[in-house]
Amino acid sequence: MRTGLIAAALAVPAFAQTAITMPDRPAVGTVAGTSIVNTAGLRYDLDGASLSTVSNTVTIVVAERLDVALMRDGHDAVVVRSAPTAITLTLTNLDNGNESFTLVATVSPGEVTLRTLVIDADGDGTYDPVRDPAPVDGRTPVLAPGQSIKLLAILVATSTAPAPATATLTVTAQSTTGSGTAGTTYAQAGDGGGDAVVGTTGASASVTIPLSTGPARPSLFKSQSVRAADGSPNAVRDSVITYTLEARFTDAVTGARIADPIPVGTVFVPGSLTLDGAPLSDAADGDAGRFDAAGNAPTGGAQGPGIAVALGQVAAASVHTVQFKAKIQ
Repeated sequence: MRTGLIAAALAVPAFAQTAITMPDRPAVGTVAGTSIVNTAGLRYDLDGASLSTVSNTVTIVVAERLDVALMRDGHDAVVVRSAPTAITLTLTNLDNGNESFTLVATVSPGEVTLRTLVIDADGDGTYDPVRDPAPVDGRTPVLAPGQSIKLLAILVATSTAPAPATATLTVTAQSTTGSGTAGTTYAQAGDGGGDAVVGTTGASASVTIPLSTGPARPSLFKSQSVRAADGSPNAVRDSVITYTLEARFTDAVTGARIADPIPVGTVFVPGSLTLDGAPLSDAADGDAGRFDAAGNAPTGGAQGPGIAVALGQVAAASVHTVQFKAKIQ
């Protein structure tokens, strides 16, 4: 069950014991290797007597379904410097049986080098050579159904060109029992001596992450949620939209400011503007924010009413969040 092609052995010390994260597990169904046993009964009356007999017993062993999920933590392109940069991923055994997974990680082209791929034993997102082991023979430890582990890809920039360079990191996880087209069967290779059957994921999952060696630039991510007067998320008249703007800064910058026009078809909800959870006044006064009803706020070229928040000097490795509300007319 836990045998198969070993794709890569990564050059850091093997591990003895590894702390594995145990989040809420997805439903995996009946555990592989479970014997489902059934015997039927027959009762009847004959010559005034109540009699019974039983059928033969039939048994079936639940097959092991081979499935896996691999997800990257975050969504932006990663800027890699000469100092080691860690990228965090989460691998989950979607199998209904115990399974290990072969890991392969590659970077192309050559402007960035993959130092190692390890298991983040304590889940803190920081690489520690003592605590965070490399997969033995390129494989994870055996994971229980629904169990997850964190992985860390450690990269360094190797490009010496003055202009920014780009690269791509690809990480793949495959079931060590087997993979391929959904429905492919590996006879008697599953837990408990039953078959192993490839599930809908093909027992293989890949993540591709864009990389850059250029200067780290801030990123701005916008999300929204809707709440109607009846508490539902329906976008109807008088429903309130809460907009959230998350600005992430890798390097220190000055003169940072966030601006956003109020969407057509909505009106600004007075007193709803906040910065990092702290309320801001709507007026152009001493605090960092304002709502400009006349349309003169610097909203990135857009005309009409809008909000503006001045962040000013921002420290490296910081995140600032702006929120405001608008009501649908």
